[in-house]
Amino acid sequence: MAKIAFTLVWGVVLVAANRALQDTTWAQYLVTFLLGGIYALALSKVTILRGGNISEESK
Repeated sequence: MAKIAFTLVWGVVLVAANRALQDTTWAQYLVTFLLGGIYALALSKVTILRGGNISEESK
């Protein structure tokens, strides 16, 4: 459930960033690339978003 909520919030952030940079195409590409990388990193590193138990964190 946390992953779904995080994805929906991240989608809103991405849309808001793209609308704020509407007239600068290169900035939209840059922000989309950076936010995509941060999203992927967050999904792979944050235990709650991975769906694992807190006790698995020490492994």
